[in-house]
Amino acid sequence: MFSEIKEDGWSYTPNGARVLTGLIPENTPAYFDVLQEETSINGRGMIDYDLPATGAERTKTLLRRCLSYSFACLNEARKRFGDQEVKAYVSLSLGGCDDATMTAYVTFCTPNPNTAPYVRELENVQNEAIMELSLEDRDAWR
Repeated sequence: MFSEIKEDGWSYTPNGARVLTGLIPENTPAYFDVLQEETSINGRGMIDYDLPATGAERTKTLLRRCLSYSFACLNEARKRFGDQEVKAYVSLSLGGCDDATMTAYVTFCTPNPNTAPYVRELENVQNEAIMELSLEDRDAWR
């Protein structure tokens, strides 16, 4: 599924949001701003059905999948938009109050100096591991 999304590439919406074309919903709701539009459309949980329910192997594999998907899509964004403005946000967290299952989520958005950041005070986030990635970060993860 994520390979197909990457292959479908990126588009601009009428509002100027940068979105993954394969994730655009058929019925587009109204969004508060471009950031909300980008994060609502571009965010997805990472597939984990084939992984063990717990353990280090689950976490490592989820992280590898998130990084692969993130950098592949960021590379396509650079090709489409001619810049490296799109950022990926990868988060790993436990499933919930009574669920010790590690889950992962990836979303993409374009920071805007006139809008609050997608994740405020990134360094102070608790209860999950989250990172902001740009295409420039790719070499550090190879």
